[in-house]
Amino acid sequence: MFTAGRDRRTTGIVNDIYRHTIDVIGGASAFGEYVSLSARDAFDVEYWPLELYKLTLAPPEKELARRIALVTGGASGIGRAVARRLAAEGAHVVVADLDEVGARKTADEIIAAVGAGRALGVGMDVTREDSVSAGLGETVLAYGGLDLLVSNAGIAHSCPVERLSLADWERSFAVNARGHFLVAREAMRILTAQGLGGALVFVATKNVMSPGKDFAAYSAAKAAEAQLAKVLALEGAPHGIRSNIVNPDAVFHDSKLWSEDVRRERAAAQGIPVTELEEFYRKRNLLGVRILPEDVAEAVLFLASDRSAKTTGCTITVDGGVKDAFPR
Repeated sequence: MFTAGRDRRTTGIVNDIYRHTIDVIGGASAFGEYVSLSARDAFDVEYWPLELYKLTLAPPEKELARRIALVTGGASGIGRAVARRLAAEGAHVVVADLDEVGARKTADEIIAAVGAGRALGVGMDVTREDSVSAGLGETVLAYGGLDLLVSNAGIAHSCPVERLSLADWERSFAVNARGHFLVAREAMRILTAQGLGGALVFVATKNVMSPGKDFAAYSAAKAAEAQLAKVLALEGAPHGIRSNIVNPDAVFHDSKLWSEDVRRERAAAQGIPVTELEEFYRKRNLLGVRILPEDVAEAVLFLASDRSAKTTGCTITVDGGVKDAFPR
């Protein structure tokens, strides 16, 4: 049995009611023929005056109400902030991460904040086709489809090219390029089959526009991600599917990408003590500000929502103003 509703909770209510209806029909059929109410009587039962008045008191739906979003890399950092922000605006959110425990924790936080059924945590290895297919399949089974993809999962590796191993180069491309391809491909298959449009948002990096010294594996792979996003803008447009990019820079808070090794390597590349790294990046941007996951989430929300309904192939920077990384 398939049931529909404005959200997971009301869909469950419809499901329960119709299961009882099936029992009633079965019981009535045991004694004779089941006869349903006329359409007019059914309308009067459902929409009697007090019920109609109650509906006028309901708060307006939020911006992303009735939307289903999948966020990769959602266990921490930018992905976690994005998942929470989309849910706060009414979306049902599937939080995907290689760290399944962390993904479920983020989902539990969302449920505690906005209500039961509004989030689901799943384990996903974005480098594996079977894992990506399973995660998107679980999304469709849980919520009935997909409207928004935020492709965010990523890793960083810092090393001069002359010392960069093939294994580390390929590992970066596996996550930062192949991972975005596999997730986006599966999402596109779902969105085109649905025929309802949709939005893809790719979390890339300032390094797409302005690569950093000793950051070849990361910068090159993320550039591939950005090109993929632009091609998807071309291919998705006839289906009403938008594809856009957010380029953040130096988002340290709650980030697994900025491991101790990466911090140490980036500090060495800049010729500064590791204790001064965050301050170095803050001073580098024009506004002199620290970039937080929540700042990136606001840009993602804009690109995922109808506020950007006529925008595709766009890159929004969230970096405090790094002049070398200006898109134009």
